[in-house]
Amino acid sequence: MEKELSKADHAIAADMLFEVKASIKDLAAAITESATEEIHQFLAAELKLAISHHEKIYSFLQDRGIYDAYNVPDQLKKDVHYAERTLQSHE
Repeated sequence: MEKELSKADHAIAADMLFEVKASIKDLAAAITESATEEIHQFLAAELKLAISHHEKIYSFLQDRGIYDAYNVPDQLKKDVHYAERTLQSHE
């Protein structure tokens, strides 16, 4: 496991992961609605880039033990811990 992230860096990285996931969904939908081949190719290239970014961000979080989509029970425990930690810091 690599260096642990600060609370702020953890939140930023998690937000980036969720935003890139949303971008992937939006780009995939836009591709199905594109009217020209030029727009279709542009959106497809952007989709590939977004998927690459998702992979890098996920790997970054996984390498630090923050996110593990393959162990759902453990991930749920981590999520509860992160939520409790965040709530305690706002008391």
